Amino acid sequence: MHPLRLPSVLLLCTSISLCTASPCQDLTNIRFTSVVGRLTLGATILAGTNFTGHTAEPSFNSPQINLPASCRAVFTVATTSDSTANAEVWLPENWTGRYMSVGNGGFAGGVNYPDIVWSLRKGFAVMSTDTGHQSSQGDGTWLSNPTAATDWGHRALHLTTLAAKEIAEAFSRCEISKSYYAGCSTGGRQGLNAVQRYPTDFDGVLVGSAIPWQTHTAAWQTYVALQQYPSNKSNPSYIPASMWATIAAAVLSQCDSADGVEDGIIMNPARCTFQPEVVLCSNNSTMNCLHSAQVENLKRMYRPWLTSSGVLINPGISHSGEASFSILMNQRTPQFGPIFYGYAVVNNSNWDWSSISPATVALADEINPGGANAYNADMRPFADRGGKVVQYHGYSDPLIPTYNAAAWYDRLVGFFSDIGRGGEVPAFYRLFTIPGMGHCAGGPGAWVVDGAGQGGIVPKTDDARHSMIWSLVEWVEGKAAAPESVMGTKFVGDTVGDGVAFERPVCRWPGVAEYCGGNVTSAGSWSCPTVGVY
Repeated sequence: MHPLRLPSVLLLCTSISLCTASPCQDLTNIRFTSVVGRLTLGATILAGTNFTGHTAEPSFNSPQINLPASCRAVFTVATTSDSTANAEVWLPENWTGRYMSVGNGGFAGGVNYPDIVWSLRKGFAVMSTDTGHQSSQGDGTWLSNPTAATDWGHRALHLTTLAAKEIAEAFSRCEISKSYYAGCSTGGRQGLNAVQRYPTDFDGVLVGSAIPWQTHTAAWQTYVALQQYPSNKSNPSYIPASMWATIAAAVLSQCDSADGVEDGIIMNPARCTFQPEVVLCSNNSTMNCLHSAQVENLKRMYRPWLTSSGVLINPGISHSGEASFSILMNQRTPQFGPIFYGYAVVNNSNWDWSSISPATVALADEINPGGANAYNADMRPFADRGGKVVQYHGYSDPLIPTYNAAAWYDRLVGFFSDIGRGGEVPAFYRLFTIPGMGHCAGGPGAWVVDGAGQGGIVPKTDDARHSMIWSLVEWVEGKAAAPESVMGTKFVGDTVGDGVAFERPVCRWPGVAEYCGGNVTSAGSWSCPTVGVY
């Protein structure tokens, strides 16, 4: 067989009828021009086929059923002279000409099949990479290898994206019309890093529940839980997992009605003036309550972490996600933070994480392991070529404080303001916060917004009004103005087959939907403010 090379003239794929796909198996003969790599498998996926992945991250291995007709291309790319990243690009039979890369989560190293299929069903040619390692979301032991850390931080996504684009164009004999990215959590950070480091990789980037300040938020994930250890009754500050439901109910009791409706959703935690003393134990009640040391521990979780001179290290957690606080607060050790610092910063797996301090964070900033921080506000190269970003974050996120998104956005606006371009940010960047949404997905709010990391659950109505990804696409492609709101969906019991419980608008930062009167489950009873957004 002869090497498969790109034709000298590629058609712009505005109509699928213009393009003739190459046989999927012939893709193994491709010779990359932008990277050093090798395509090892080209396999046809018949319509209606089911598929289950086999990665080190269990959530990536959920069965994908009733797939559309497509081509699965498996390949590797050299990231350095002695390191590689594995990846797959899936190519739909009826291709729209749009390309997408999808991200990962936590420290996971594996192909993200659920997000591949989510994107594939929308007609994108879509790629996911293991970023150069194989591990679960909670296993970061490989971070002690600087090469692996850099691949995870930004490099592997960039190089595999270049290769995947070549494969897509070789398969279809068409030029890619527009390139997109979507990711949540670590995937959100990967998207921001791509914008900042590789501004020509994507035309539109969808950023969900991101951790842009990796060194600071990983430290906060340790700091915020310090008073939870030792995790037994010998520690007067320790709040057991069994208490979070009581605390969540107390927060709702005080703050749910602030929006004019008691529906189990705190629309704007900034308006919540929760007083934890309401759950203090009394002489007549010593069960299902908190003692004074526990109350002080709880207050500390909400407060921003500041240096002794008042400089922000990381925002605190917002009210409304208490029912899920045990994810960070009640594990054998704090989640994620000790792993990142132990392996990537101090390179000592026996590091005493209880010693975390502002000085430790300063050291991490100096090293910036793997170049993971995506906190460079100079996004002019991306903005000036017409790139667009839509970012969203759930107000009930128990892992990454919602106010991280606000802090990052203010940094971006501040930079552009300082260079005399402050009014330009909304022309390429939009931030949305979602009341009642947890980390990437779930929660009592209207959290289904058609983003990455939502388990393939999509709104009942497949249009830009109900979809983060389609609102981004239409904005990038000039079919619609920049989004002011997106309609979130809540399914009954979070089960699509049981029907829609309610829809509610998700508003542009810092706005939240306001109740106008009428049926609270009707989307028409809520509206987004137009004053004060930026």
